[in-house]
Amino acid sequence: MVSTREKILAFLERRGTASAIELSKALKLTSANIRHHLRILQKEGVIVPLRVGQTSGRGRPAYLYALRDQQKAHNLERLCSALLHYLRSAASSHERDIHLRSIAQELVAEKATSTTMSITQRLIITTNILNEMSYKASWEAHREAPTIKFSHCPYASIVNSFPELCQIDRYLLETLMHLPIETLTTRETLPTGETICRFRLRQSRL
Repeated sequence: MVSTREKILAFLERRGTASAIELSKALKLTSANIRHHLRILQKEGVIVPLRVGQTSGRGRPAYLYALRDQQKAHNLERLCSALLHYLRSAASSHERDIHLRSIAQELVAEKATSTTMSITQRLIITTNILNEMSYKASWEAHREAPTIKFSHCPYASIVNSFPELCQIDRYLLETLMHLPIETLTTRETLPTGETICRFRLRQSRL
């Protein structure tokens, strides 16, 4: 029988990071039970907490948890935070928007698709590219327009403090798809405990 701690580790292996609340919902256990096992795993040095801010009111500080080996992926967190703070303070809203779009274009400068491709081809290539960037992206056909889902946020440890990063996600999609993109939801928590972001191509059919 798989133990609770093994389930937690397996979930973090799949997701990269997760909060105690997300783990509680996903594993159908109480928050107190989850926190008990998280404390043990933390003492054993298997996982590390990534502080992402303060909960509303007088609650506990908000933490995400990651496997210790995955902590390496968060070593640039302070640098990213400093750069985003600088961008926020040194530029107007319009200028920030221009800079964020430029950052997105730079991130996929050598990976963009072609306007000669069909929308379906672009969707397939775009989700493959974003999965290489740890987004766990997928797409679905819908009557109005295709939607794209991100099941993992590469910026999870700082996105609550810098929601501007969600704009970069949209600009990444627009750069790769060569089409306008609409943000449907950001950081939406499903009943399963999964946290997702959803986007939709604007009035585009397959």
